[in-house]
Amino acid sequence: MKDLRRVVVTLVIGSFSLAALLGIAALLGGGEFTETQGRVLLTTVVVGVESTVVLCLLALAGHRFFPVSVVGGLASVVATGAALTLTWADFAWDSGAWDTLWKTFGVSGVVAGTAAQLALLVALTLRPGRAAGTLGLLLAGTAAAAAVVATMVVVPILGESDPGGTYWRTFGVLAILDVLGSVVLTALGAFGRARVPRPTDAAATPAEPLALTPDLQERVASYARSRGTTPERVLAAAVDRYLAAS
Repeated sequence: MKDLRRVVVTLVIGSFSLAALLGIAALLGGGEFTETQGRVLLTTVVVGVESTVVLCLLALAGHRFFPVSVVGGLASVVATGAALTLTWADFAWDSGAWDTLWKTFGVSGVVAGTAAQLALLVALTLRPGRAAGTLGLLLAGTAAAAAVVATMVVVPILGESDPGGTYWRTFGVLAILDVLGSVVLTALGAFGRARVPRPTDAAATPAEPLALTPDLQERVASYARSRGTTPERVLAAAVDRYLAAS
């Protein structure tokens, strides 16, 4: 999983660096700003957004919720392909091909963006060594709101009709709750105090480091390899589950 993450990060940085250089060259090329230069700049934006989404999705590499990143990654590839096709292909605005590509871009873009949002929130909230507790409940509620908001965005795209004022008022309320939950989870997950035991006596000496027997070390390492994670994460999750149960 670490090798996969390294490869993906390298490809993302390399691709966006190339797109950024092309965008700068288009801006500094001199002369009258042409349609081709505009398409190059729009391509830079598309690649930049795709790079950001992929990096967000990589936050769940090795996590049990990694399938969320897989779905988001597939959707982001579709959205990027549709966006680049719309940028460079000469389709008429009212043609069937344009309409199909636009709908494809809209739906896949919403799915990719929602998956990237949830990937970051899960990575911040369900980190090894930190009990989820109330944050887990807030994460579940925010994820539900995000899923409904994404669905309510997709429906008008596919239906090509205005659902009406009540629909959009409901959408607005859920969108606000989604954003509120995301802000609170980010603040508490990234900057909240870690839940670690504090010594009751200020003069207490630190506890001696714990050592695992060779048999336990092998069992933990084998389990970590089978799940594509690290022994440290396995131990942290096991301790958290034991403490929560007791």
